[in-house]
Amino acid sequence: MKSVLKIFTATLLCHIYITTYSIGIDVNSGDLIWSNKQTNTWSEGYPIGNGRIGGMVLGNAKKERIALNHDLLWRNFWDYQNHNTASDMPEIISASLNGEWDILEEKVLAKVSRTGKAIYVNPYVPVGDLFIDMDHSSTVTAYQRTLNMQEGIVEISYDIGEVSYKREVFVSWEQGIMVIRLSSNRMGMLSGEVSLSRLLDPECKLRGYSELDKLVMEGEFEEGRKFSFAAKVIQRGGRLTGGNRKYEQPFGDGSEKDLGLSYIFNQQNETTEKGPSTYFDSSNEVLILIAINVDQEFDSNDKLAEQSINKLNSINTNYDLLKNEHIANHQRFYNRVRIDLSKTDSNISTDSLLKYSIKNNTASPELIEKMFNMSRYLAISSGTPQKNSTNKAPINLQGIWNQDRRPAWDSDYHLDMNIEMCYWPLDMMNLGELLNPLMDWAEKLIPQGRIAARDLYGCKGIYYPPTCDFNNIGNVDNIGFYWSGGASWIAQILWQHWEYDQDPQFLKDRLLPFMKEIALFYKDFLVENENGDLIPPLSTSPEMPIAGRKYRSFASSPSTMDLELIRDLLSHLIHGATILEQDKALVHEWETMLQKIPYPIINEEGILTEWMEYHQPGDPGHRHRSQFVGLCPGDRISVEATPKYAEAAYLALKERHSNGMNMTQSMTFVWDAQILARLYKPKEAFSQITKLIPIHVLDNLLITCNDWGGKGGLAWFPGVKLFQIEANIGLASSIIEMIFQDRQGSFKFLPALPKELSEGKVSGLRARGGFLVDINWSNSKVDHALIQSIVGNVCKINIKGKLSEIEIVSEGNKIPYQIVESDDTLTFKTEIGKQYLMKF
Repeated sequence: MKSVLKIFTATLLCHIYITTYSIGIDVNSGDLIWSNKQTNTWSEGYPIGNGRIGGMVLGNAKKERIALNHDLLWRNFWDYQNHNTASDMPEIISASLNGEWDILEEKVLAKVSRTGKAIYVNPYVPVGDLFIDMDHSSTVTAYQRTLNMQEGIVEISYDIGEVSYKREVFVSWEQGIMVIRLSSNRMGMLSGEVSLSRLLDPECKLRGYSELDKLVMEGEFEEGRKFSFAAKVIQRGGRLTGGNRKYEQPFGDGSEKDLGLSYIFNQQNETTEKGPSTYFDSSNEVLILIAINVDQEFDSNDKLAEQSINKLNSINTNYDLLKNEHIANHQRFYNRVRIDLSKTDSNISTDSLLKYSIKNNTASPELIEKMFNMSRYLAISSGTPQKNSTNKAPINLQGIWNQDRRPAWDSDYHLDMNIEMCYWPLDMMNLGELLNPLMDWAEKLIPQGRIAARDLYGCKGIYYPPTCDFNNIGNVDNIGFYWSGGASWIAQILWQHWEYDQDPQFLKDRLLPFMKEIALFYKDFLVENENGDLIPPLSTSPEMPIAGRKYRSFASSPSTMDLELIRDLLSHLIHGATILEQDKALVHEWETMLQKIPYPIINEEGILTEWMEYHQPGDPGHRHRSQFVGLCPGDRISVEATPKYAEAAYLALKERHSNGMNMTQSMTFVWDAQILARLYKPKEAFSQITKLIPIHVLDNLLITCNDWGGKGGLAWFPGVKLFQIEANIGLASSIIEMIFQDRQGSFKFLPALPKELSEGKVSGLRARGGFLVDINWSNSKVDHALIQSIVGNVCKINIKGKLSEIEIVSEGNKIPYQIVESDDTLTFKTEIGKQYLMKF
């Protein structure tokens, strides 16, 4: 147990280091997203957030709209309902093992819905909108809107005549409110109206009122979910006068319902009715504070509006204090990692920079730097745990930003790729604390997962379907029923978090108990086939249809993805229990199971197959990369340890690419870029980013999941710029792993560096095993690297070439290292808290 205590002490030191990381680093152009063009389109706004409250700031000079969200505002009309399929499982399994796919489909469809025909989850819904109508009658000039990612502030500036106006917006983590400040360079020039509103919704009872300095809206959905939002207006130098004093939105008036699974997009980008309002007149400065409360945040759902007002009344309204406090909190996370890929301090607007890259079929270093920082910014703004609360929703399909009352896929949690991609880069970016809400959520669903495992399959343990919301595991259809990998893929991401953090208490008290529940399911679920292999009797490669059958079918022989995730889970359970010196009987049981799990198949052409048996893919260019999970984000496959599998994976990806891009989404390109980086294919990895940009990247660097403009990708929802966040956040993984990789116990510097990024530096990256890493490089070669040891583990570096020319120095002393020429690695011992400079 001494080693456990050592790790625990080191973990505390690591958290202290992170908390005291310096703030106030100068802002450079890579931290700024800006444009001199106005917009009225939600998806082209600039996002702000503190992990709980989100806002999309459109930045129109004369009529500002800030769309408001709260991470806990989910509808509550649906919960898990039994399917009672457990009694049918012997017949269903028999049909599957015998390859009687049409019979299997008929039996399943008797109890579960066909895809697209079920209510899956409760949607994540918007709070409402704040509007600021400025009393401007003249032409706007010198317009600019900026998202300062390092400060977490949106700023809009413009001139009207000789008067310069400025608007600043941020969300304070410490105070739990949104702050908006209006100012100008001349006294008494601010006049206008502030109002609250919400889109028309026949399923929501909405009423509001205003006083001179307060606006309040209260909402209650027909199933009982309640929320409120309120604004306090503080003007200086002028006066406030009354606007709309009372407001009530029609509710249950017999208007036609939107039934089924049709998504309801708010493409008008503004609400149709103005709610409560107040006017500010001839003011020198106007400060607007916004509070949002949702019943799920509190023990009682009464007096939410009163709580919102009380919160606003308790705030110190000194703007500089609020701003400085906000910046300090935001930079606790943002300033941990710094990246510099360009020597030029570009004054080119972000939309122009994007157009340059598209025109030249590239991604400039300046653009890559901004996109990397946007990955971090969005993760922090949507995923930060809340002060004194564990009731934090994980990052959903749109982060925390949504303007639609029925958003695409209900803005839910898709466990067959999307939520995992949101979280697998975060430890690399030194944002490990953001994994805590994911662990909280996974634990919260365990009781429901046990019910579903018993109801659907007659198994102990837990089953999580491919779709879930914040409060509920979702419904299953004839895709989800065949896939058992949702919980185990979440476990893989959480295991990797432990590899970075090395916290023994997290491993013992939280992660291993969760993983044991999944193993308990597999113990009952897996069956032996005629070869003595232990396999899932129902399987699918997520969302990949299989051609040549009577029905549109997804059922398959054991998929490569399922086999990889089962192997991954059992291997990590054995490793974790061994570290903690516990569960010896269970370890033996898991080892026995693991020995019988078959490895994925490499076919006669040397290609990694998607299933154990051949099936004709119904979508040969499919957007998912499920069979690559053992390579990325998993760690079983690598060029060094499993060269045949690495080559087979590369050939499988090439085969997928040969079928064109018309079924790709943005996450496809991001995933492919990381896969190719792990295969040390820098040119091909970088090309995936250059292909992504013209199809999916908007001028504000938000990434759409769909090909909205008809440029060759998956053309769902033509014309709708449908933002989804997983590609935005996941892109950071692809960029980092071109520069640095920490797989299978060793580090690699510049393993897949494209020529476009031949010079640069990065600092503050987190590496598995408990390390922080800085790297400087030029002419595509490492100049030096700085490694800080958090835990005191041995450090292993994979370096090909002239090993004898490397010098390691710590505190002025040369550090000895051992060379293993057979695999081109060197190792050296480290001490907790010390830094090691590697000179090349």
